[in-house]
Parts: sequence; structure tokens; C-alpha cells
Amino acid sequence: MGGHADGMGRLLAVATLASLASVASACGGGKLAGAPTDGGGSSSGGPGGADAGPARPPSAPATKLDVLFMIENASSMGSVTFGNDFLSASIPPFIDRLLNPNCLDGTGNIVGPSQGGQCASGHLEFQPVHDMHVGVITSSLGAFGGDQCPDNATNPANPSLSAHTNDEGELISRGGVQGQPTMENPASPIATLGTESQLVSDVQALVLGADIHGCGFRAGLDAVYRFLAEPDPYATIEAAPNGTRTLDGVDANIIKQRHDFLRPDSALAVIMVVSKDDQGFDTLAFGGQGWAFANTAFPASPNMAAPEGTVACQSNPDSMACTSCAFVKGSSSFSAQCPNDPPGGMDGYLDPSDDALRVRAFHMKQRFGLDDQFPIDRYVTGFTSYAVPDRDHEHDAMGNYAPAANCANPIFSTDLPTDASSDLCHLTPGPRRPDQVFFAVIGGVPHQLLQVDPANPDSPQKTTLSTSDWTRVLGADPLHYDFTGADFHMLQSESPRAGSACPPGSEDDCDPINGREWETNKSDLQFACIFPLAMPMDCTSPGPGDAYKGACACATGAADANAQLCQKNASGYTEVQINGFAQPAIRQLSVARALGAQAVVGSLCPIHTTEAMPDDPLYAFRPPLQALIDRLSTALAK
Repeated sequence: MGGHADGMGRLLAVATLASLASVASACGGGKLAGAPTDGGGSSSGGPGGADAGPARPPSAPATKLDVLFMIENASSMGSVTFGNDFLSASIPPFIDRLLNPNCLDGTGNIVGPSQGGQCASGHLEFQPVHDMHVGVITSSLGAFGGDQCPDNATNPANPSLSAHTNDEGELISRGGVQGQPTMENPASPIATLGTESQLVSDVQALVLGADIHGCGFRAGLDAVYRFLAEPDPYATIEAAPNGTRTLDGVDANIIKQRHDFLRPDSALAVIMVVSKDDQGFDTLAFGGQGWAFANTAFPASPNMAAPEGTVACQSNPDSMACTSCAFVKGSSSFSAQCPNDPPGGMDGYLDPSDDALRVRAFHMKQRFGLDDQFPIDRYVTGFTSYAVPDRDHEHDAMGNYAPAANCANPIFSTDLPTDASSDLCHLTPGPRRPDQVFFAVIGGVPHQLLQVDPANPDSPQKTTLSTSDWTRVLGADPLHYDFTGADFHMLQSESPRAGSACPPGSEDDCDPINGREWETNKSDLQFACIFPLAMPMDCTSPGPGDAYKGACACATGAADANAQLCQKNASGYTEVQINGFAQPAIRQLSVARALGAQAVVGSLCPIHTTEAMPDDPLYAFRPPLQALIDRLSTALAK
């Protein structure tokens, strides 16, 4: 289960302008020393808490920047990648502003960009960033011990294509034609870069290399935590005779790559680009049985489907009476808590038609009576706390998530280990502070909810979101099923949503944000937003088109072939996709809301999907990336 492939990750490092160094990788075991003698910390504690560790001086302005992209590489990203390279198109102004910051007048207004770090008038907003690392990881971590997403298998229908269903949270650098990634990462270092244009093109190639042949279980939050903050990321997932799973060894590649990527005195920016909600499962949950939710057939199920939640879960998932029917099997109250289902359901198990793999992470507590995903606090803690738990201190004896932060957080440490056999827990405190760590989510949220004037298609994105803005985006507390105040486009649902005036059968452009509702047959979720493709995707095209047939929503037999994503003529829908989509990114956005001023949010459905003018600031993902630099400017040297 799981696996570990040797490969060369790739790390961009700017020196003067730029140089590029390969990251060595090797597999090996590892060990953890005991708990730190000073430090520690609560699972949700930030700086200054009772267990925050030794006192640290205030943040010093950073002259270095480490940028980690986490790019979803599942097939639904095809509409963003093919012919609509929104991320790639947003890289040039992002890099240019870091190298040539804006010039400001005495009141802080922009008077123009600098040239070579010099202002003709005014002063620099921050010093040019001439020391930068850029790395890319993906959302694919395999199936957490389940039978989906075999590790980086060759596509049997087209041997020239290689799936990347388990990138293990390691840095990637893939060559080959876009849509046809190579199996192995390049093993030779790239020559020193001498120009800004070369740096831009290399970063663009790096992000495009994520591609779309990844796992349908999108575990971006886990991938980020694994690469940056987890003291002892596992090397393999092993199956025990009793059907449970264990996490074994230490991923030596990540230990080495983390050391080479993450400088202790840099500002750190994490940028997530996602089309759907996070779907990572906790392998060790429920006594090592958390992997079952990533398995085609639920283990020991009489009908292959998962056990359902008790009746109480429907009205109040937080109720003490809400639990899995599997946990109350044989009790005298079983028939009352788990009444007979319609045909297809069986003795407390869901109807298989209501248990599609791609929605296993949807409303888990309400549907299954338990939640198999790590809590959001895990990732917030990773970005803000000086101490985090190792693997042995994340769960109690029953497999419940009960972290005891016994190790130094690598994000806030220096002299990071280079070898998996080193002491991975006792790390020296570093100079980085939580206010030098930034998080950006570009995902499923309508751009109208983020704009200054939602009615104006040319309105800029807000620089910050107010409490009422966040309520419209997420509701009062979506993680506890309180969606009060949320815009209906942000409600996750397998069924057409009551708040929509455009039910299935409406005109495809009935709703200017998401087109209309559609019949998912309980195998997918409604859209938060859709956007027109500058270059429609012909799902029947030969040659390079084969590379994205699996990503093309309008291919023959696709579950959503009749949705508003497809071209329509007098005969009906065709196999040409004309719109892309995003679903509500509830978990990623919840992390952003918890991080407050350290976070930036953007829409995967851009304000402008074509450039209205040269260097259009509202095109593609330029608004959130520029907003991220605005936040970064508070941590960079002036």
C-alpha cells in the first residue's frame, strides 16, 4: 500500500536574478527522538501561548521568499490547464512585481512600477526579492490505503501517458509535452538562470508539469502539511492481517527536499489552486480503518456501500446520538436508530447509489455518522504553531484525532535535518514567525462574492474580506453544518439547491454565476461557478486530445455529459466542452478564514477569462496573486 519512488524534485532559487538547483532524493528509514525538553505546544496554539516554547524575538523583515504551489492535478483541472492556462498566464506579473516592486508616494498610493529596483519618484513598497525558492507539489497522495489511485501507473489505453496518482507530497518537476507527462522527473540540474524571462518560463513549466493525471481524492491540505510541517511524513502504508493500516518509515525525499526548500529566515507563501473541496482521509482513524472510505467496496459491507449514520445525524450531526450504524449494530435501539431503508439499503448501510466514491468526503458526519478527515485545526496549527505532533502523538488509542504537540514545527525551525535517520523532533528554533507565513486559496468560490461591486464585471477584487463577506462565502459554521447566511452557490449538494431560480432543465445560462443546477445522480456536487473556455475542448479529437479525454466533461458516457458545460446545438449536447467549473472549496476556505490577515482568497472562475487589455489586472488568477504580494509586503524588507 502506498509506495515510494525515487525521483528528482525541482527547486527554483533566485540568486541575483535566478539559479535553479535540483533537489536530491533518496529513500530510507527514519527515527524520532523523544519529546523536546523545552517547547511543545497545544494542537491549536499559536505564538505566545502557554506552551509556545522559549521566547523568541519579534519578526525581522525578510529579504528571501519561499513560494510553494499546491496544484490540484485531478482531471477536473483540465478546463483550467488546456487552452486556458490561467495559472501560467498569471506567473509573469507575479514574478515581475517581486523583482520590480511598485513605487509609492508619501501617502502610499502607487505611482508606477520600479525599474531594476529603482524608483523615478516615490519609494519602493519593499526591496526587490532577489533570493527566492519556488516549488510545486500536487494534491495526489494516493488512496490512503484503499484500492483506488495505484501509484503512478501507466495508462493502459495510452502507454505514452503516465498517471501521477501518488506524488507523496514531494516536489515535482515533470518534463514532456503538456498533457503527456513523463513517468520520471529529470535527474540533471538546470543551468543558472540569467534573466527574468528565463525565470518566468521555468516557473511556468514547473506549474504546468502538475498536469491532470492525478488522483480523484484531492488531498491538497494534507500534501502541504506533509511537506512543510509534519515532523515524520510516512514512507509507506502497510496492510495488517486484520485489515487495519499502519504508516511506516519516513519519507527521506521530503526530509531532504524540505531542508533544501525551506529557509529559516524567509517569508513563506503557500498557494493552493483547486477545483473541488479537499478530500483527504485519515488512514489511522478508527483504529487504522480510515482507509476504508477510499476503497471501492466498503470492507465487510453486505452491499459494498458504507454504513450510514443514525437518524439523529440528519437533523443534528453534532448530536451525541449521531454515530455510525456500524457502531450500534446489535444494540436494542438499532432498529430505532437505523430504520429500514428503501430498496438498495441494507441493515444500516447506504444504498450503493448514494455512496459514490467521488462524494465519499461530502457531509461525512451527516451521511456516515463519523468524519474520516483531519480537522481543519490541524492545518491552521501547522501554519501558526511552533510545535506540532509526530505520527505517534496524533491519535488516541481508539484512533480518534487527539494531537499532543510534542515536536518542533519545521516551518519555525532552523538547521532542518537532511537525513530521515536524524532527530526529526528536536529542532532548533528559527527566526521565522507566524506573521511571515501566508496562505492563498484559488478555488471554488464565485468571484462575485469577492469583488468590490459584484454587479460590475470589471470591478476589482476586495483586498480583505469582512465578517459578512465570509458569512456569504461559508455560512456561519459550515464544518458544523451551520450554513446560515451563505450564498446558495456555496452550498455543497448532491441535489438541485432550493435557493436557485434555475433548476435542471433551465437555460444553460439562466444563472450568470453557475449556469443552472444539474442532475448529479448523487455521484457529484453542484457547481459554485462556471466560466467560458477561451479554447473549447473537443472531447473526440485525436492525438494530443487523447491526453485530456478523461478531463473532458462532455466525452461520451461522462456523468455530466448533459450539464451546462457542453456545447449545445439543435440535436442536443455535443462532445465539445465550452465551460469550466469549480465546486465549493469549503475546507480550504475554512483554513483561510481561520488564518485571517495571513490569507488571501481568489476564484478559480476568473473575473476576466480573456484579456480585456494588455496586462489586464483582472485576467486569470492575477487578482489573488497580486493580493498575496500586498500581504507579503508586510513581511518583506522595506
